[in-house]
Amino acid sequence: MIRTGLYTFGFLRMTLATCVGIPLIIASNAFAQNPPPPPPPGAAPPPAAAEAERVIVTGSNIPTAEEVGPNPVDTYNRDSINKSGEFTTEQFLLSLPIANANVIPISNNENGSNTAVGAATIALRGFDARATLILLDGRRVAVYPTGNNPGLVNVMFVDLNSIPQAAIESIEILKDGASTTYGADAVAGVVNIKMRHRYDGAEARVEYGNTLDKDSGLFDSSAIFGVGKGDTNITGVLNYYHRNSIANRDRGFSAVPPFLSSNASPYNLQLSSDVVAAAGGKNLNPGGTEFASAPDFTNGLAPASRYLYDASTRVRAFGGLRPGFNFNQFSLSFPESERYGVYLSADHKVFGDQMVVYADGFYQNVKTHNELAAPATGSFETKGQTILAIPPNSPIAPGAEPPNTPTHAQTGLPADAFNPFNPFDQIISGGTRARLAEFGNRLFDNETDAWLSTVGVRGDKLFDGTWGYDAAFRYSQLKNTTTGTQVSASRFNRILNQADPIFDRTSPQFIGTTTAFNPFGDFRRPIVSNEATVEFARAHPTDIDTSKLATLDATMYTTALFNLPAGGVGLAFGGQFRRESLKERPDQLNVEGDIVGNSPVPTATGGRKAYAFYAETRIPIFSPTYKIPGFYGLEFTAGMRFEEFLNNDTNVLVPKVGMRWQPFDEQLTLRATWGEGFREPSLEELFGSPVSTLQVTHDPLKGGLLESETNTLISSNPNLQPEDSRSFSGGFVYTPKYVPGLTCSVDFWDIERTGVVIAPLDQQVLDGIAPGVVERDAGGFITRILIANQNFGSQEARGFDFGLNYQRATPWGTFTWLTQATYLDEFLFPQFIFAEFGPTPGNLAGRTTDPGLSNEGWYKWKGNSSLDWAWKGFDLVTIMRYIDGFHEFGPNLQRHYVHQTFFFDVQLSYDFTALLPVETQPIPGYSKGEKEVVRGKDGAPLETASAQTSNYSRSVLDHLLRGTIITIGCNDVFGQDPPPAFGEGGNGSGYPGFTYDATGRFVYARLTKKF
Repeated sequence: MIRTGLYTFGFLRMTLATCVGIPLIIASNAFAQNPPPPPPPGAAPPPAAAEAERVIVTGSNIPTAEEVGPNPVDTYNRDSINKSGEFTTEQFLLSLPIANANVIPISNNENGSNTAVGAATIALRGFDARATLILLDGRRVAVYPTGNNPGLVNVMFVDLNSIPQAAIESIEILKDGASTTYGADAVAGVVNIKMRHRYDGAEARVEYGNTLDKDSGLFDSSAIFGVGKGDTNITGVLNYYHRNSIANRDRGFSAVPPFLSSNASPYNLQLSSDVVAAAGGKNLNPGGTEFASAPDFTNGLAPASRYLYDASTRVRAFGGLRPGFNFNQFSLSFPESERYGVYLSADHKVFGDQMVVYADGFYQNVKTHNELAAPATGSFETKGQTILAIPPNSPIAPGAEPPNTPTHAQTGLPADAFNPFNPFDQIISGGTRARLAEFGNRLFDNETDAWLSTVGVRGDKLFDGTWGYDAAFRYSQLKNTTTGTQVSASRFNRILNQADPIFDRTSPQFIGTTTAFNPFGDFRRPIVSNEATVEFARAHPTDIDTSKLATLDATMYTTALFNLPAGGVGLAFGGQFRRESLKERPDQLNVEGDIVGNSPVPTATGGRKAYAFYAETRIPIFSPTYKIPGFYGLEFTAGMRFEEFLNNDTNVLVPKVGMRWQPFDEQLTLRATWGEGFREPSLEELFGSPVSTLQVTHDPLKGGLLESETNTLISSNPNLQPEDSRSFSGGFVYTPKYVPGLTCSVDFWDIERTGVVIAPLDQQVLDGIAPGVVERDAGGFITRILIANQNFGSQEARGFDFGLNYQRATPWGTFTWLTQATYLDEFLFPQFIFAEFGPTPGNLAGRTTDPGLSNEGWYKWKGNSSLDWAWKGFDLVTIMRYIDGFHEFGPNLQRHYVHQTFFFDVQLSYDFTALLPVETQPIPGYSKGEKEVVRGKDGAPLETASAQTSNYSRSVLDHLLRGTIITIGCNDVFGQDPPPAFGEGGNGSGYPGFTYDATGRFVYARLTKKF
């Protein structure tokens, strides 16, 4: 069955009809007129215009020499990347105005069970990363083997950190849907990373930078070489990168988060009020339960009379007698990272340009070390997790437990279990919460091994010189190994029980101490006798996840299938077969749910096969060689793609049309596109292992009680259906001749997604507007919420892109001013309903993406403006970056505005080549190196052997200075801090941690040597 989406577009459809219809009407009249007269007999034919190089631009498979096409494409070359002051591909892309909300950064990234640690990617237009397709040299790569949960779903994505940054030549961003060209996922846009090929010469680069507040040093180095000027070319890249971490406690704005955890030390105990009274404490709820906590700085031996008590609220929590646990004193906001790898590219002309065999590949190793505060237990008795329980002071026979206390049957405690340090004669479990600070930080050491290889054959200028082809096989794989340092839940229960054999000297299980773990202390006053038990209960689970992708594709194209008066009709067609697989192999401790605070994580395996056929055409109606007034140039494009997914027997057919119109000359170009798209659910969404996470909730059954750490388990769903989408873009590019060097552009865009796969938020489940399961303890408090992925939502984004580029050469140097800005006029998400927003969410532009976290917002405005001055080897770049603010809510649901920010960067480079004299004639014995030898079309030198010999003898000074560039720079010159954010009290960093990081003012120096 072929499914095509039908939509009502309103004024967008009218706009497209106007853009396409008016030119067609005028064109039909033009064809009725007489064509331009032929030259008189005997007259010399007009001189042939120089043919510009044809290239394939992202968004089309037909080569073109046009500078501006129907599709809105931004191109960033190597020089742009270097001058940006950003040190990684992730940081560069996330700094662009087109990157709005729902990104996945390396800073403040989540950690836990089955989550991505140290990976990062970009998301366009405010949609999540699933709607953005990332390509390498126009082809797909394997996704990261575990998802990441930046918002409403566990997102699969291409990890930018697994791509060697030094091997990137340029980046093209198609700011439009492109499912007809590239298939699923190309909904909001395409990021095509083009790697280095046919490099000539060699280059070495070393860079060091550091923050001015605490140490977060960066070291980056690379070596690039290219050999071969004839039929065979080889390019290679070696790279190494290391960045030190940043701790939350090292920054004043993140040292204390908006909420302090109820998983605290001393523990928050839930006790029977009657048992408390019998022990000498306060009976605040006779016949019921209450909360208690040991006094500050206790040594673990305080009597019940010295404990702190509260009838309904945990003692150490928001609104409690004491503040909760400050986890930011122990956690990192920016992980330590190390990356190294190698990239190789080669091609060989078998029959000139008509047959070229090529191959490329890389290996990249990425290591990341991240830390969180010590394990948070959540409620000791959480359904689906290993129940934690502290035995009574002395053994209690099963069935003889005091009223309103946990039982042996309920907790699984042995009948003879006891803990001599327990001042209360009951089993302690239920809603008790603890921070196992004695066990130290949770450590996450992540290692990603990324492989990619491509083998193909391509040709150009076939038949009549207008045909070409490209066919290739690509295999890519990411293997991710995560090793953690955590606490085993089963062993933690054992060290609490003095009757366990591990404390018996005569037992083979003896761990070296006869004293049980004392859980009633304060981590700020360590208990020496706990050391052996702590070491016994520590666990080091290792998860291994693998993602693989194999593709086979072939494309045939021509720029002149046949000729019209305005030029040749372009055509491209081809097919693709794709096979992908995902394997998630959690450690057995995770499979059994034997990690404190985590639910069980089963193994997961999934795979998918798909094939596709696609075609596109470009039809010129008018051109500079065939024009009439008002139509200097006019062309239309059209494409379609059929794709079949064999795993669930679904298929889809999607179209796209476009227009390019130059009314007068090359100064003004109008363009527009419309297309439909689709997205097949990812293997993670269909088959992935469950994800344990924490969310902020206001419990309606407890009078809106704030719970900043609601335990949540999100599961995959094999019954998900594909998403549909449609997109429209229209705008103009203006390059006036009366202002040489000026180019300005405006593009309007509108993208809609339906059937969006999401996992509803906990609050939506509690409010009864989304399906899910709420689990509660005996006191009615939430212990866990279970949610599954589902086709639940629809989204629509609309806005404008603005661009201005002006370059002016003066006697004092060349000045280049570049400004880019994106305005998000509207982001609609009807299913994103929270009481804070009212009965309907309305336009979410300018609001937080998650009221319970506020790690980012849907920013209305985001822009960059740079001024570049180049003169006699000097190159000075200043950059201003603007990020708009957004509305959110504070801990008491009061409205709060996260203010906008301006950041300023500066960079200065000097190329020592400028010190060398510029020759007008070759001087024997000086200057010319091998790269500068003039050659003919056949590659043979045009100089005599003696002339070459003398010219190769360059001076030592020339060798030293030529190609040597020194760069210094400073990012965030004025040390602007991120704006404060609360997320209803659930924000863990104190600022929007997905948009900003804690780097602050950063200075760096770079040395580049080209040979």
